Amino acid sequence: MANENTETFVYHESVQYPDEAALRAGADNLINGCIGDVSGKAVLLICEDPALGWYDDKAPAIVAKQLQEKGATVKVLPVGKPQNVPVDEIQTAINSMDEVIFFSRIGDQDRFEANNNTPHSTMSYARTANMLGGAYGRLNHRAMMMLKDAVNEVMLNADHIRVTCPQGTHLEGSPANTKAEGSEVVVSRFPMGVPQPVLASGFKGEVKLFGYLTPTGSKVYTPEFIKLDDTVSVQFNGNRITGFTGSDDIVAKINEHYNHVAEMFGLKAFNVDSWHAGIHPQMHYDDFMGNDPSRWSNTVFTSPRFLHFHTCGETPPGEICWMVLDPTVTIDGVALWEDGRLHPERFTGTNAVLDFAPELAAAFNTPCMHVGLDDAN
Repeated sequence: MANENTETFVYHESVQYPDEAALRAGADNLINGCIGDVSGKAVLLICEDPALGWYDDKAPAIVAKQLQEKGATVKVLPVGKPQNVPVDEIQTAINSMDEVIFFSRIGDQDRFEANNNTPHSTMSYARTANMLGGAYGRLNHRAMMMLKDAVNEVMLNADHIRVTCPQGTHLEGSPANTKAEGSEVVVSRFPMGVPQPVLASGFKGEVKLFGYLTPTGSKVYTPEFIKLDDTVSVQFNGNRITGFTGSDDIVAKINEHYNHVAEMFGLKAFNVDSWHAGIHPQMHYDDFMGNDPSRWSNTVFTSPRFLHFHTCGETPPGEICWMVLDPTVTIDGVALWEDGRLHPERFTGTNAVLDFAPELAAAFNTPCMHVGLDDAN
């Protein structure tokens, strides 16, 4: 199984224009890893308008082509921006198919909400041909699923976890009841980039907010982000935010933002639900975060360089995201993440995945560090 998508390539080079073979490999990785045999199946691709700037049209086109070559019947449904209410036309189209692949933000909105009456869905975070045909989209998805499960075992069975970052974040605690009461997404994510969220109820400490406060992709609201020009610290104890520290104007703006979003959707404003860090070593973001902070945070979260929190609301994923840059996550005295790099070789269960899938070991030896902070980072 581990060798089905094995190939040799330079992992962290940006592929400006992936060739046909690379694009096919990325498409096959998505199809084989998330769906499996598609022969005779009806597959719906829900594709967001490229003019909105989140997705291109080449990535879904190559996936559609590969699906057809594998014997699937493919329907493509163009869509616009996400909304806060279901669109009947979209739901009707979904209900008539065997499988659904979202190349659109709509697929992210209900990712934690089970609906047994709809077909299996895959949400693509490979938003462009560069991402699909590059190392991000071609790294063995099934092996990454195994890694995710192994990371879950390490995290959720821990006695003590400490999270720090170079900016001064420091929190400690335990996963508490995450294993029994935590939530997981009900869609297949491609590429696989995060483990199960860890409930915040067992933690307390201080988080240094980085860059922007951004949406989680669950609901649509404006303004969708707040730029943090100065350093802001947030203190929390379990699920409760106890205070923000920073310049008076920024803190006032943050409080106003939280109250505004909570009022829109009837949420508990200053609640911290959960957190998790990225696990995909080849996440490469080829734009600058300031050009679209929402797209940036909702894409780079799969990189080990970021740990993010779900806040504003009592269920995942909340509505307001905190981004922590270059985290160190120490589990029972051993750092699984260290300064923004994931080290699966440090735990028996995660190291076993590297032994099983050597392409993952190679990817972690030369991780991509470019996540849209500036030209070099």
